[in-house]
Amino acid sequence: MIDLPLTKARKTHEGIKEMSEVEIKELEHKHSEESMENSWKDELIVIVFALPIVVTFLAPVFSEMTLAQAWDNLAKAPEWYTTVINILVLVIFGLKAVVYKVADKLFGTSSSGSSCKYKGK
Repeated sequence: MIDLPLTKARKTHEGIKEMSEVEIKELEHKHSEESMENSWKDELIVIVFALPIVVTFLAPVFSEMTLAQAWDNLAKAPEWYTTVINILVLVIFGLKAVVYKVADKLFGTSSSGSSCKYKGK
């Protein structure tokens, strides 16, 4: 859902004109185009962080390594790497609110006055 002038117009606050459905669709289309222009960065980040996992599980195909050894090698990954992978998975599936709650707990911010601006849907 876009939180641009669309929700403001639908609420019809004082001083905001009612937008036609065509104008709303145009704004949604423009916003989605702008989002897609920057999506290659997101894809690149996912590819870079997923590459070690892919290589770990392709190694048994091309070498004498067993799949159990591949799992052992993946278990030896640093904690920061597994944390980044977990965050990427949560964000990909649209669970940003969970990421912000965990970040608030990790960094000791209060739950009542959350420092994160994201409120979720």
